[in-house]
Amino acid sequence: MKQKVVKMITVWYKYDAKGNEAKLNHIEDGWVNGEYPKPIYPSYTNQEAWKKSDWERKHSYLDEQYRVLSVPLAHWIK
Repeated sequence: MKQKVVKMITVWYKYDAKGNEAKLNHIEDGWVNGEYPKPIYPSYTNQEAWKKSDWERKHSYLDEQYRVLSVPLAHWIK
């Protein structure tokens, strides 16, 4: 049986200007615990403004086919 490989990710949702609806913005490698995503590089000045926005994050997994999973697939070993 081939073992599935999954990667931990953080899925970031950004609220609209009215603060009513959070829409998918991007995913980030690993599980991030901050209140907002941090810029990848200091030169990305447009990402500095992210701290002024309202964000929601969810920890999840990404499988080999780049599908986002809420729970990793498990294989029971006898």
